Amino acid sequence: MSLDTYPDIWNRVLLRVPAASSLLAQDWVQNAFRQVAERRPWSWLIRRGQYLFNAVYTTGTVAVTFGSTTVTGSGTTFNPGMIGRQFRVGLQTPVYTIAAVPDATTLTLDQAWGGDAASGVGFEIFNMYQTVPADFNYHLSVFDPRFNWQLNQTVTQIELNSYDAQRANQSSSSYVVVPYAYDLTTNPPRMRYEFWPCQKAQYSYPYLYVARATDLADSGASLPLFVRGDVLLEMALAEAARWPGSSRDKPSNYFSLALAIMHERRAERMIMEMERQDDEISEMDVRYTMNLPYSPLPWADANFLQSHAIG
Repeated sequence: MSLDTYPDIWNRVLLRVPAASSLLAQDWVQNAFRQVAERRPWSWLIRRGQYLFNAVYTTGTVAVTFGSTTVTGSGTTFNPGMIGRQFRVGLQTPVYTIAAVPDATTLTLDQAWGGDAASGVGFEIFNMYQTVPADFNYHLSVFDPRFNWQLNQTVTQIELNSYDAQRANQSSSSYVVVPYAYDLTTNPPRMRYEFWPCQKAQYSYPYLYVARATDLADSGASLPLFVRGDVLLEMALAEAARWPGSSRDKPSNYFSLALAIMHERRAERMIMEMERQDDEISEMDVRYTMNLPYSPLPWADANFLQSHAIG
């Protein structure tokens, strides 16, 4: 386990800066931890997840009205599990997201229906977007074990709209994963990603991501095993050395810009050593970039790259 705890560190700050309050010392240590955690993709922040896709639902027919968010079904069995999935009729309107399911024959869309009024028409309910987990920072890789490739993450919504504004393409596997918009149903809102071409079969895409570190002040939080307490102490003391005191009448005896610089330099040397140690666990500083599409053809899968010399 870690040699230091959060209370240990901020109390050590107070030993050196008794003029500071406990809340101020805690704030300095919390800020120091955030800076360390966001400095690089540390091995202790790498997580694994999967994006699950449901099979497309098409049972029954629906009636839609221009300007209304209500969809009325006939012969349908809508259920609350469909909230957050996408809804569409044909290809002439945008893709809508289901915001609520009042009953088995009624849907509420996130935006008013923008197409012509229609009744007795077929429809599709499917997953086009996926919301990231609560601790998500950014993807390292999204991959497809069945087709033996990883999905391209370099495409933007603007480019995708130029390729396929109707989102008419669908495939047995998606090729790219694209940032879409924040999911306002989560608190706080979390990013949603679009998978293209659209995946309408039951499917799973595993992924690796870098998580955001839990704040030290959160309930149950603890200092990660590989984060040294003396590093956070030096960073917190650098902040303390810039604090002149609570007022002119109550100056801080620790206030010194030269002292702040000294603590920063000590902390930097320690962090560089932590990075070296972390690279021995999980090397993240070496990347090989090739100007090749991750998917799809003509490079059928990873076997092609493993058996051909690509200059």
